Amino acid sequence: MQIRTKLTLTFFIISFVLLISSLLFIYYSFRNYIYTEFYDTLRSKALMTVMMVEKSNPDIAFENDQPSSETSLSETENIIIYDLSFRKLFSINNNLNIENYILNNIVNIKELKFNLGKVNAIGIKHTTSGGRDIIIVATDKLMSEELASLRNIMIFTFSLFLLIFAISGYYYSSQALSPINTTIKNLKDIFPHDLSKRLHIDQNNHDEISRLNTAFNKLLDRIEDSFNTQKGFLSNISHEIRNPLASIISTIEVKLSKERKEDEYRQCLSSVLDDAREMEHTTVQLMELARLTDTSSKISFSPLRLDEMIWQTKASVKKNNPEYTFKFDTTQFPEDSDALIINGNETLIKIALFNLLENACKFSPDHTASVKIFTDHSKKIYVQIKDSAPVIDDHEKESIFKPFYRRKISSNVKGTGIGLTLVAGILKVHQTNLEITNNDNSGNLFTLCFPEKDISN
Repeated sequence: MQIRTKLTLTFFIISFVLLISSLLFIYYSFRNYIYTEFYDTLRSKALMTVMMVEKSNPDIAFENDQPSSETSLSETENIIIYDLSFRKLFSINNNLNIENYILNNIVNIKELKFNLGKVNAIGIKHTTSGGRDIIIVATDKLMSEELASLRNIMIFTFSLFLLIFAISGYYYSSQALSPINTTIKNLKDIFPHDLSKRLHIDQNNHDEISRLNTAFNKLLDRIEDSFNTQKGFLSNISHEIRNPLASIISTIEVKLSKERKEDEYRQCLSSVLDDAREMEHTTVQLMELARLTDTSSKISFSPLRLDEMIWQTKASVKKNNPEYTFKFDTTQFPEDSDALIINGNETLIKIALFNLLENACKFSPDHTASVKIFTDHSKKIYVQIKDSAPVIDDHEKESIFKPFYRRKISSNVKGTGIGLTLVAGILKVHQTNLEITNNDNSGNLFTLCFPEKDISN
């Protein structure tokens, strides 16, 4: 069953219950009022008859078994007077007898309302002005044209309103579900080859549909990022692996074209080894970059001494590049070594520091980088890496973190162009800020700000 049908039925049932409850309440309230008025009139008529009979015969000691020829009452109307021995003393119409058990109930409860077939009756135990106890029974048939008219009006009103409620319920449920139908239609227009489309959100409307569309848009953002990551990874790895493979293949083909000396073969193998290492390094970085952008991948954190991480990373850089030099500024080094503890992933932190330290030396003419570690009053840990490389312009400070972006001024320096992209992803995972400033127009200063060690994973 569709939601629109469910909403219509729910609205119809609620309206039905409320309407019929209201109409029944009105009908029975008016009916009770009519019955109360009827029995009050019947009571008054009975007492007035007794007064008239008592006036003409104070002792009410005679029996009148013959109906009065002068009465204007209908056949259903009657006034009967009994004594406490249930002997009939007076009757307007002599066509009606009351059972003794009914008369006995009247004596016991003083006043009794009851029915005799289709005739309504009231019995009263009454004491005359002369002190005599008698039983008065008055009968009549309740025929209320007002009650019948009200019933007919209510039946017509009930049917009309039910029809109106059914139509209006269907219409308003359709109106309420119209934004959902629009959302479904827009979602059907989104295909894997073009995930840039988004659902329309009315900024002036903050209802549940707008929140649903916002949630869908966020989901589409994540899906688009995932698709772009996959496409970018495939494109990047094919681009970066193709060149070393082409170099390896061409080198081997040239060497195999004719007989070579042993030294030439050694030189060929050395060149192939360098290309293979470059390809391995690029592949590892691309795999780490893909792991960072995969939100389903769980990254474990543990307490780490940042100064020890920097020293270990510096040693790794020196091992691969013995000509690189590092200068450490320890003037603001904290006295408490625990102040340099962060929560992080050891492998990822080392990769980020390795790329930053290696780039600082690689792009500096003297292959020298300066490193400074310090803390501030808020217990945040700062690492500054200063180089003497060409100044990074403001418009390039965001571009250098894009995959495979290479500055024209450093195009002659060997590199893959994904090192800083990987650094940005690692620092984002660790909630660490990276700021790049110019170092007196003769270099760049990379400042890392690590949060307190209770960062969430």
